[in-house]
Amino acid sequence: MKLICELTDKIILGQEGRSSKPPRLTARAIVQNRDGHYAVMYSDKFKLHSLPGGGVEDGEDVLSALCREVLEETGCTCDQIRELGIIRENRGCQDYTQESYYYVVYTEHCTDAPALTDAEKASNTTVQWYTFDDMWRLIRNVQHDTVQRMYLQARDVAALKEFAENHMK
Repeated sequence: MKLICELTDKIILGQEGRSSKPPRLTARAIVQNRDGHYAVMYSDKFKLHSLPGGGVEDGEDVLSALCREVLEETGCTCDQIRELGIIRENRGCQDYTQESYYYVVYTEHCTDAPALTDAEKASNTTVQWYTFDDMWRLIRNVQHDTVQRMYLQARDVAALKEFAENHMK
């Protein structure tokens, strides 16, 4: 899978810093439903819009994690999957690294019952569906004040930019 970008403290915070920790692996998706709308996860507690996805569990491959995360967070199945690319994060200030494997998912089958984690429920996280332009605006046009949210935003913006430039039908 192609590398979309690497995000570092220099890019996000304007300061030097590198971590040598092994990366946490995640699977993330730009999910489009049959109506042409895109899934956006919204955490009311953190006022954060983001793309669906999460960690790859022990003994799980990335595609299995992708399908599990999309189903858990959106209530939708992954009916068609295309590779988008990898985004690497090296957060020296948090001594943390992550590799996010991004995919484009088309779904025909959604229920009204995502199976959110306790942490997602506690942060009042919901799945919402938007046009691409609205999704782009909601994720990109916010000024975040924590390192964590700055990295999350930059990661999703890079994936959406790659999608818009090279993968939109």
